[in-house]
Amino acid sequence: MLVEAGQVELPGMARSQRILARVLLVVTGELNEGKPFQEQGATTAIYADGAILQLKNRVQKGQKLNLLLENTGQREACTVVQVETLAGRRVSARVQFSGPRPEFWHVTFPPVDWTRSHPDSKFSKAARVENLVAVSVGA
Repeated sequence: MLVEAGQVELPGMARSQRILARVLLVVTGELNEGKPFQEQGATTAIYADGAILQLKNRVQKGQKLNLLLENTGQREACTVVQVETLAGRRVSARVQFSGPRPEFWHVTFPPVDWTRSHPDSKFSKAARVENLVAVSVGA
């Protein structure tokens, strides 16, 4: 599930850590005509305060949605803050909770100062050198 972590800054929003992850969920809300909809959706990235979703239904900035994690039964309300049209009549929607809800995703988010070069990152040069030394000493 975990692919990459990093910082992202969207206009008008605080910087937060993201985790690129596909999480399946049920998204409910109302379409423009006030008609309720429900669909199986998936995240492409999760944040402590929201996510980026791929959806079939066309949602709009400012629209209220509800997310349901079927495996846990947890629900969380959110607001669409950014929408991008994708190929195949799908949309990518950045949604934001009313505040940080990292427990909703059941993951531990990286520290604010995390980068690929962070000493704890498997991509960091220092971590690779430590691993090489550990392997050489143990051989």
